[in-house]
Amino acid sequence: MNKLIMLLLVTFSFTAFSQAELKAQSPYEEGLHYTALNPVFDTESTEQVIIYEFFGYKCPHCASFQTFAEPWKKKLPKHVKFVRVPVVFQPGWDILAKAYYTAETMGIIDKTHRAMFNAIHKERKRFRTMDEVADWYAKNFNVDKKAFLSTANSFMIDSKIRQSDNMMRKMKITSTPAIIVNGKYKPNKKVLGNNAAILELATFLSDKEAKTMGLTK
Repeated sequence: MNKLIMLLLVTFSFTAFSQAELKAQSPYEEGLHYTALNPVFDTESTEQVIIYEFFGYKCPHCASFQTFAEPWKKKLPKHVKFVRVPVVFQPGWDILAKAYYTAETMGIIDKTHRAMFNAIHKERKRFRTMDEVADWYAKNFNVDKKAFLSTANSFMIDSKIRQSDNMMRKMKITSTPAIIVNGKYKPNKKVLGNNAAILELATFLSDKEAKTMGLTK
């Protein structure tokens, strides 16, 4: 009996130590600092960790987030891919989501993305129609207005908007900006407190996923 009790005590102590050791290795706690999505969203990628940023051009918090996200994005390793997903939460957001995908399709998004945030939140521009949006792109980035409108009104862009809506629902996005790591983890903005902390956690979780996927050691 005494041997059995000693064995149980040793087993319990080892288990408790192992759990404590695991917590000590990670500064983050699932359920507190981040939420694990259930079900997991399939990124359809086995060679890269995908980090999604859900945003809206009219969202002031999304505009502020860019100051932190842009330099962070440039430091990401090759096995991590950053994907922006424009969402449509309110009337008027749809034409700006189309504008994002149109600029991306035309290969000018790196020039126009931050500029669009500045136009809305610093210059106080109000884009009410796609025609007004096209005028702005044509004036500021020497884009052919007809080509821009033709692309914006194409089936391809409509398909991208439907896909982003589907992703938003499946990953349970209710506010912006929102970061989702590899379709599995959503940082808790309220607990983390600021944008820098959110991106630090995203880096931690993407490193964790990279190891799980065998992309790093």
